[in-house]
Amino acid sequence: MREERVNLKSDVNAKQAFANLLFKKGYIDIKIVSSPADIIAIKEGLKYYFEIKFTNKLNTYFGAATLTEWTAAMNNPNNFKFVIAHKQSNSWKFIEYTPLEFMKFNTIPPFKTYFNISLDKRHSKKHGKLGKSIKLTEENLNKMSNLWNSFVKN
Repeated sequence: MREERVNLKSDVNAKQAFANLLFKKGYIDIKIVSSPADIIAIKEGLKYYFEIKFTNKLNTYFGAATLTEWTAAMNNPNNFKFVIAHKQSNSWKFIEYTPLEFMKFNTIPPFKTYFNISLDKRHSKKHGKLGKSIKLTEENLNKMSNLWNSFVKN
C-alpha cells in the first residue's frame, strides 16, 4: 500500500464531519490523509479506507474518481468505501458505497492529455516536475489509443 500523506486542502469540512461520525461508530486512530483515500480508520483491528466525494448539489452529483482511488478500492474491496457527502438543512448526509456498488455509477471517458504552454513565447518551457503525470510521447499516445480501442471493441 502507498504511503499515507496528510491532506490539508479540499473538502476539509466534509472529511472532518465524516471522521466525527466514524468516531461515534467506534472507529479509532482516524486520520484524514490524501492517499490512498481521504480517511483511514481502524475498527476491531482492521484498517478501513474512506474516499469522500463532497457536493453542494441537491439531486444529482457528477464527479470523478481517480485511478489511484480505484486501485486502492479494488485492493481492499471489503474495507474501502466511497462516501458521497452533502449538506441538507445544515445537516451532513453521507451515503456509503462499496467499490462494486459505486462502480455501477461510473463510466470511463476517452483519455485526454494536458498541456502547459506559455502565451508570451513561441516555445513553451519544457516540462519540469511532472508529479504523477508522465510525458506524452508518440509511443505513449499509441499505447493509450490501443488500450482505448480495446475497451470500445468490447
